[in-house]
Amino acid sequence: MPTLRENKRYVSFDVTSETEIDYKSTKEAINTSFTNYVGTLGVSKAGIIFVDNSYNPKTRSGIIKINNKYVDHLKASFALINKINKQPVIVKSLKCSGMINKLNG
Repeated sequence: MPTLRENKRYVSFDVTSETEIDYKSTKEAINTSFTNYVGTLGVSKAGIIFVDNSYNPKTRSGIIKINNKYVDHLKASFALINKINKQPVIVKSLKCSGMINKLNG
């Protein structure tokens, strides 16, 4: 029997910068870039959720939960981020998985 449940993927990301970047600024920059790339309708369909307890400010890495159809859009929006808090940064995806445990291990 078919269901309406959307399939999800977990994407781990890494922010490369010279200084520490806090979680709030990183989240805001990724949200803004993703919204500019896919629009507000795309954001609502993608169901982007930041896994709050996964962000590590020392390594500047975290995990995002997203609909599997929008993983490539998320990775493309990472490339559009040049600065966070007026600091030059590079945001890149590390891994993508259907299970969050595979990203942590």
